[in-house]
Amino acid sequence: MRSRKVYSDQFKQDIIIRYQQSGLSICNFCQLPDVSVSIRSINRWLKSYSVRNTHSKQRPAQTPPLENLNIVCYSIEDDDVKDATTLEEMIKFRNDVHNCCVHLYQMGCNKKNIALLSQIVGAL
Repeated sequence: MRSRKVYSDQFKQDIIIRYQQSGLSICNFCQLPDVSVSIRSINRWLKSYSVRNTHSKQRPAQTPPLENLNIVCYSIEDDDVKDATTLEEMIKFRNDVHNCCVHLYQMGCNKKNIALLSQIVGAL
């Protein structure tokens, strides 16, 4: 009989947040080299987490629909030119960067991928 590894609540929350932000399936997320938990554990934690949240007495934060957000974000470039960016554009950009990083992280180390990474680094 295998003994169950005990994880702290903080560790579980960190893994759940990382999983939810990753955009990956649970199976793919658990295959990441720095994730040391099983699919079964994450499923159990997600179920426990959602049960705790539904029984919580705190009201969930209400978020306004995206079409009602008229927030403009500014990015100051090296030459101090302000470039207005909508919140939707910024969110899409951040998601695209995240997805690109996840994809790059999962790439195998071969000559083709090394050349591709060199091009990306050169463009930065």
